[in-house]
Amino acid sequence: MTPFLRARRQTYTPLLTPFSEDRIDLAAFEAAIDRQIIAGVDGIVVCDVIGEGPVLRVDEREKLLETCIFRARPHLSVIAAAGTNCTEKTIERCRRAEQLGADALLVTVPYYSKPTLKGVIHHFREIAAAISIPILVDDDPGRTAKDYGVALPEALAEMDAIVGICHGAGRLGHFAALPEHLKHRFIHMSRDSDRLMEFLDSGGDGALSALANIIPSPIQTMVGMTERGSGCNSLLQALSVAAEAVGMDDVAALKEAQFFLDQSKADVRLPLVPAERETILRVRRAFTPFASCEPRRAA
Repeated sequence: MTPFLRARRQTYTPLLTPFSEDRIDLAAFEAAIDRQIIAGVDGIVVCDVIGEGPVLRVDEREKLLETCIFRARPHLSVIAAAGTNCTEKTIERCRRAEQLGADALLVTVPYYSKPTLKGVIHHFREIAAAISIPILVDDDPGRTAKDYGVALPEALAEMDAIVGICHGAGRLGHFAALPEHLKHRFIHMSRDSDRLMEFLDSGGDGALSALANIIPSPIQTMVGMTERGSGCNSLLQALSVAAEAVGMDDVAALKEAQFFLDQSKADVRLPLVPAERETILRVRRAFTPFASCEPRRAA
């Protein structure tokens, strides 16, 4: 499939990685992909930070990507999260993802080392020159600890391979203030489930939604809304409560929600640890309204 078309708003799900006794549970992963297909989302992202990508071995990353490509085609676009804070390593990952058949790449702004804007521009220029599939830039200062403001999309606009920008939580004001030519130059996606409707109303093109792991159909419905009918307020309220319950993409909380609705194991890999009891109770209360709206795992 061709990702990032502007014909309509789109939903992409950064897939959780299911573990069982610290091993990847491929059967659960395949079932998760099937739920996304049934819900009609546009694509899936594999090995993202929501999928605990930083703690996955090379062979695990490749197996997950291969599974996505085999299972999801032709129904979903498959996007490989391949960014690191090392340009050489990122290019290596991007090339391998392209070789394996990914439709596009999600590449983060380099984290931790906090390079200058010039360094970030050279980083993406080198990546763009090395691959031939589309790139979605993951710009989330909450994770990278560096906010380059409007100067970053201005600089990225000259690189044809970069087709979109994924905005992290708390970036609604930044997106809304972008000049119109930059809003039109890129596909703009948001990770912020709690303020997603405001993002879409401001001209955003869709969601990279961690919540869609748990409730893909309601998220897809919300993203596709062009008009807010009389029945949508209750849905938006329930989604707001669900987003608040899992916090800022708390992977352990998301896995507890998935366990509650689908009985998938909630195992995480260190340095993440299981959710606390109060978080589990909060999650179960928040997701109870969605207990009958998603396809359940076969017994």
